[in-house]
Amino acid sequence: MTDTADPDVMNLADALSVTWRPRGESGRGGSGDDSDSAGNTAARGDERRLTYVERERGADTVYDYRFDVDASERVVAFDERISGRWGQVDWNADGRLLAYTRGGDVRVYDTETGEETTPAPSDAFDAAPRWSPTADRLAFLSGRGEAGNDVWVVDADGENLQRVTTGANPHDDKRWEPSWSPEGDRIAYVGAADWNGRDWADEAHVVHVDSGAVTRLTDGLSVTAVPSWGPHGDRVAFFAKQVAEPWYRHSEDVHVYDLRTGTQTVYPVEASHQYNVQQPLWDPDGDRLFYPVRERGEQQLAALLLPEATDTTDQHPQATDAAGVPTRVTVHDGVFGAGPVALSPDGEYLGFSYAEHTLPPHPRAISTAGGDERQLRDPEVPEGVIEPENVTYESADGLYVNAYRYVPPTVSADDPAPALVQVHGGGHFQYGTGWHPIEQYLAAHGYVVLAVDFRGSGGYGRSFQELSMGDWHGGQIDDAREAARFVRSLPYTTDEVGIYGGSWGGLVSLLGITRYPSVFDAAVEWYGVVNQFTDYEEVDRVGRLLTERDMGGTPEEQPELYEAASASTRLDAVETPLAVLHGAEDERVPINQAEELIDTLGDADVPFEATIYDGEGHGFRDETNRRDAVETTRAWFDDHLR
Repeated sequence: MTDTADPDVMNLADALSVTWRPRGESGRGGSGDDSDSAGNTAARGDERRLTYVERERGADTVYDYRFDVDASERVVAFDERISGRWGQVDWNADGRLLAYTRGGDVRVYDTETGEETTPAPSDAFDAAPRWSPTADRLAFLSGRGEAGNDVWVVDADGENLQRVTTGANPHDDKRWEPSWSPEGDRIAYVGAADWNGRDWADEAHVVHVDSGAVTRLTDGLSVTAVPSWGPHGDRVAFFAKQVAEPWYRHSEDVHVYDLRTGTQTVYPVEASHQYNVQQPLWDPDGDRLFYPVRERGEQQLAALLLPEATDTTDQHPQATDAAGVPTRVTVHDGVFGAGPVALSPDGEYLGFSYAEHTLPPHPRAISTAGGDERQLRDPEVPEGVIEPENVTYESADGLYVNAYRYVPPTVSADDPAPALVQVHGGGHFQYGTGWHPIEQYLAAHGYVVLAVDFRGSGGYGRSFQELSMGDWHGGQIDDAREAARFVRSLPYTTDEVGIYGGSWGGLVSLLGITRYPSVFDAAVEWYGVVNQFTDYEEVDRVGRLLTERDMGGTPEEQPELYEAASASTRLDAVETPLAVLHGAEDERVPINQAEELIDTLGDADVPFEATIYDGEGHGFRDETNRRDAVETTRAWFDDHLR
């Protein structure tokens, strides 16, 4: 068994995306025949199957958890990752054909023949294949052609390839997926749009597949989830916020658009969009929505009764009186995995990937009637896992910051250890009560680690998030500095403190060692921004929108804020030994950021090291690179803190 001191803790099996497998008219749904010798379907209890993708050491395997036998069976295994970061797959209506992306192409796996086909090969990156509910026809996103990322459809056998949108999104905006109507005649999607002369809007649209006619549903919104169709095809729901609002994360409204009347109802429930892949989930009657929420470090499922609810049975005698009031479905202590939560077709179960501090992501289900969650597979838990303590500390201006403290069992006042401050990625994301193998690995090597949810983090309310707007260089950096003060005050730590983080955490690390050169004794930054001006020149659309909206404009409009948030203007003040890790193909934080650090600090007196991983984007995917990254991080701190 792997232990937490092994760098392969980065590559343990994670359950990613889940989906429910249709059983088809025969009740078979492909593999796993439950029929008797006469060909009749055997009555073996609950025939539900929750399909999940398990990723381990760079390879993906698709499993079905079978409720009737309380066990998982393998559907198909791959020697590589499929379907991008989240590993999403989709079943056709009878549960025989499985669609996914592999090698940049949409693929279809036939569970009865064991054959894989490529219906619409191209040199472009194709993603998010989704089956029509009424035919073996796929909708998917593709950057083929000059128009941008658009919705295309194709039959499972490769016939009738058709583009149904034109210029829906730029080539570098790959967040979305198509959403079929229940009748299979329309597709809902999110498309980029102008707002007051800026391309800040992401609007909901519906396209009629046969005619190509497009109806734009919204105006002046940032939609953060693909619209989800109500069961009767007359309403769609999605998460969104006003374009004029800050870039809130995990604090968004639920919108329900009625296609019959052209009206839109907004529910200010502070939903969490789960990396744009989570849709609101309609129950089969169309009178209730399920969606995730974040509160402090935990992530839960909530339910919202809609005004159209008409259930007046003995079980729900006053359902309509509670319309618009969100209530909680789950009461667990962790977070959902990378992929979306899924509702079973009969509306009786919610399935999801789930993780806690001491449990890697694994599949679970809960009845929509309430009760206990059902753990469907035991995750591989490495030896030596540490459960961090949830603590708070006071920052410079009196604000309290939530943090997670990992303390190795060997550490004591008589044998103190150096400390590390972890600053998370995504300025409005959060650290959360999930599985964090990097911190487990560093703690196993004798470091006290404090992971902080600095101001601006999601899960603590909109006012807390707003504290970072136009102030990337200020309060967040002070929160990191005060985290160093806090860990130095602990009786079992030495005076040596390092800082590290990826993406936004890399930005905070760089600003920390340039604003407060004497506070940190070593730093490691993973793919962070050092120069907001040069980053802006090459960053993808999503990164640019985040920057413009938080800063209140472009570099030409807000030069002072862009300069203040650029560590590049103060690199001559760096005293802290610095290691840099970056992916050569990163679009969110382009490689020119690492190159600027190399050019400036490569010949400086301060200890400096840079590692560039070929073929990697924003976040390291290759198992060898992931292992090397944590080993390099640990070795750098060993050299400079011990």
